[in-house]
Amino acid sequence: MNTVSSKVRFIKSVFGSCDLDRAGENVAVSCPSCNGSSKKKLSINLSTWQSHCWVCGLKGKTLLPILKKYFSHEKASTFRAQFIPRSETVYLDEKEEEEKLILPHGFTFLGKAKNIKDPDLKACVRYLFKRGLTEKDIWYFKLGAITTGRYRRRVIVPSFNVNGELNFFVARSIDPDCNFKYINAPTDKKTIIFNEYSIDWQDELTLVEGPFDLMKTNENTTCLLGSNLTEEMYLFQKIIKHRTPVVLALDSDMQRKTQKIASLLNSYGCHVKIVDLGAKSDVGEMTKNEFKKASMSALSWERDTRLKYKISEIGSGSIL
Repeated sequence: MNTVSSKVRFIKSVFGSCDLDRAGENVAVSCPSCNGSSKKKLSINLSTWQSHCWVCGLKGKTLLPILKKYFSHEKASTFRAQFIPRSETVYLDEKEEEEKLILPHGFTFLGKAKNIKDPDLKACVRYLFKRGLTEKDIWYFKLGAITTGRYRRRVIVPSFNVNGELNFFVARSIDPDCNFKYINAPTDKKTIIFNEYSIDWQDELTLVEGPFDLMKTNENTTCLLGSNLTEEMYLFQKIIKHRTPVVLALDSDMQRKTQKIASLLNSYGCHVKIVDLGAKSDVGEMTKNEFKKASMSALSWERDTRLKYKISEIGSGSIL
């Protein structure tokens, strides 16, 4: 029989210290999504195991997804075995399987370019080569495509979490006249880190906008899947947690947002550098050697950097 004390012991073994309310129904712990804050804002109901953070909004119908994402599958397995009845375990497994992200049906790996005969798949390979990518890049980033449906004539770029599981994908059209260049996976971008499995948080991390920018950079890189980095994003929280030094390489027309992101990261104690792309509009237009040279010349961001940028904007007729 699982008593309140046994449940509290398990929670303490995972989250550390916790506060039990007077009724003995809920405990409050430090939220793993809130940058390791000492404030106990994640509430866990000991009867239903429902959880909710009153700061960042992290929540779950059980602790399973939180344990898997922020701790380990071992902790999740222990929780499942000790506190979830077998009948409910089957239901939860089926529920997780239903919600698990999968690649579009018919996904074909483009790595074996020489053996591809389908004209649309061949066109996708030619598109990649035209963008300066190699067969080695296709293998490394596990690029693929399909021949039918809404993803036809699109290069599909998959992303994997820290456990090597699919957590996102981007489908980029190879046709210049297409109305929608990108189709994204039906997943909230704020909750994932693109190719998290390959990131070393202790090393300098390069941030670019999109996956095709990422392919021209160094190995310790991820993309924002846009041009924003905000405090509620999982990527931001991981950077702050590890005080990871950051190199920003956003598109040339995103200098205002670059300054804003640099200022935000700096305010949390992260060292930030900014890459000057020169005449290129984005990293994806550069060769790998061009980006390597540019990144080696990246300048450190200081508090007065944004002020100088604001002054230059005023001189050009616009204000940040």
